[in-house]
Amino acid sequence: MKENKRTVHAEGGRVVRHSIPSNILFWLKIYWKWEPGVVLLAALELILGALVPLVGIYLPKLVLDMLAGHVTAAVLIRTLGLWGLLAAALYGVSGGLRGKYYVQNSVRSYLMPELFLKSLRVSYEIPESEWGKKAYQEALGVASGGDWSASTRTFDGTLAILQNILCFALYSTVLGVLNPWVVLVLMALSMLNILVIEKGLRFEDSMREREARHGRHWNYILSAMGNMTAAKDVRIFGMHPWLGGIRDRAVTEMEEDKKAYQRLHNWQQAMNGLIGLVRDVAAYGYLIYSVSTGQIGVSDFVLYFGAVTGFSGFVTGMLYQVGDLKSARNATDYFRAYMALPEEVSEEESIRAVTPDAQRNQTGAMTCGEHGGQKPMASVKAGENFQGTDGRAAYAGQRFPAPGIVFEDVGFAYKKEDGTPGEKVLDHFNLTIAPGEKLALVGVNGAGKTTLVKLLCGLYQPDQGRILVNGRSRSEMESEEWYQMLSVVFQEQLVLPITIAENLSLQRREETDDERAWAALEKAGLSETFARQKLTLDTFMKKTISRKGIELSGGQQQRLMLARALYKDAPLLVLDEPTAALDPIAESEVYESYLQHSRGKTAIFISHRLASTRFSDRIILLDHGQIQEEGTHEQLMKLGGAYAHMYQVQSSYYEKEAEIGNIRNSKLGTY
Repeated sequence: MKENKRTVHAEGGRVVRHSIPSNILFWLKIYWKWEPGVVLLAALELILGALVPLVGIYLPKLVLDMLAGHVTAAVLIRTLGLWGLLAAALYGVSGGLRGKYYVQNSVRSYLMPELFLKSLRVSYEIPESEWGKKAYQEALGVASGGDWSASTRTFDGTLAILQNILCFALYSTVLGVLNPWVVLVLMALSMLNILVIEKGLRFEDSMREREARHGRHWNYILSAMGNMTAAKDVRIFGMHPWLGGIRDRAVTEMEEDKKAYQRLHNWQQAMNGLIGLVRDVAAYGYLIYSVSTGQIGVSDFVLYFGAVTGFSGFVTGMLYQVGDLKSARNATDYFRAYMALPEEVSEEESIRAVTPDAQRNQTGAMTCGEHGGQKPMASVKAGENFQGTDGRAAYAGQRFPAPGIVFEDVGFAYKKEDGTPGEKVLDHFNLTIAPGEKLALVGVNGAGKTTLVKLLCGLYQPDQGRILVNGRSRSEMESEEWYQMLSVVFQEQLVLPITIAENLSLQRREETDDERAWAALEKAGLSETFARQKLTLDTFMKKTISRKGIELSGGQQQRLMLARALYKDAPLLVLDEPTAALDPIAESEVYESYLQHSRGKTAIFISHRLASTRFSDRIILLDHGQIQEEGTHEQLMKLGGAYAHMYQVQSSYYEKEAEIGNIRNSKLGTY
């Protein structure tokens, strides 16, 4: 079968409109992959779904024929008993198959994790972009809506339409024996339902954008209701009436959408009822005429009467199910488009287990060496791709020389919503970072510091130019190989509701080296705090999962991030404004800790505050993606340019803050 495809250009991507048969095959493959038993049960349900109603219309005819034939009571009882047992068995098994609903629903619960894991395998630019976020939300439509979700509607609709087609064939055969014209007239009248269904589909399409907008409003309100960080502001600023009005407006929007659908549903029911009335009156009138003229007997009348009723329902059901499959097509197409995005990491690589040997590689232990024919970690040269037993590049932190980094004529621009490049953030940017150098990147917000870090980390790819690591283009390196060389602390702190050990290693608990974890905590200045509070590596963080989970202060979380970086012990340390939420004294202490433990590594400190600069070998002042000033702290202060001005402004602020603190302390001392 040639598939009818139409490509629609969405924001930043392409959504291929697949045919209904293509989508049916797509979902059948997914159900077969995750729950093959559901597909087999559905096939059995399909057969029984056709046999049960056929038995239902034939049994009354059989009874009337036997009564008219004056059979003995014993024969009548025996025959009815056998048919009764058959009917009971068919009805019982058919009803029992509905229990597959709960297993079938589990497939829907698999879709969101699959989509989330897909977002981790594609280029980081996609989920972070506006069009990528929208594409992700649209793809989620396959699982949202419960039984109204695209996955459930397509599977159930396919089963129902196949049942109706099979029943249609059987009932057409029965009615064709009476008169073929009866079949044609019934089909013609049933086709009027197509107009009713098509109007409903057009209405759904017209409501799609409106529903999405109202849904975003409502979902935001639901998420905001559980956000306790806003509770203080709501009370202090008296925001209750305003927020209540927003809530009421969102509820009204949702209710108006429901009323619009209810009006459509009422109209469809009325029109379908009228069409059904005309169809049934015509069919039943012909049957009555046939009986009165002696063309058919009473038992045949009962058989054909049931066949006409069932036939009309099957034709209408097929039309409705086709409309339902069309309606579910959009969400399926969005899901398929997102799942078809090119991946940086394959699914097999993303779920590959970490072997004990690979774990020893990461901890810097000897890997086989002379015993297994592989090199000891100490003998691997910088930049050499050491392959552990799991095939991944394994780097053991400071056992490798600190890498040198070169940005060579690099250009980069963020994508617009339509996927086209926007204004350039970096243009012909050049920078050389020597091995083991401590570099501070400073500048106001929007200067390009974080963009530079994401390019360095490989989260973004340059639009032009290249980034060299020890003279080797980073684009030639496997992502896993490069990530093993990086310890990055971002401004957004990732603290998960898992154990302290898992938060340090970001690996499964059994793969975490306890001795190494405690050493990292001690270097970060947290071991005494944890010991005093009687915390262990198995203590949960946050209270999301465990009620006994702990919450750390801002400074403690920063030290935890330091401990995480120390645990990984990679040769390149990158700090992207990790102390933005700390006071100057705490910020200085954290940077001193980072500096102390970054010896022998290449370190890059990014900040719009200048607490890190005096610890650095060199300072780069960025402005609109270009290097405005460069040098040591003393050199830039002597230059008296933008850096010196920024430093003096921030220093005066810190001095005033210190003076205020001293005055408060002196006043307290007088009491």
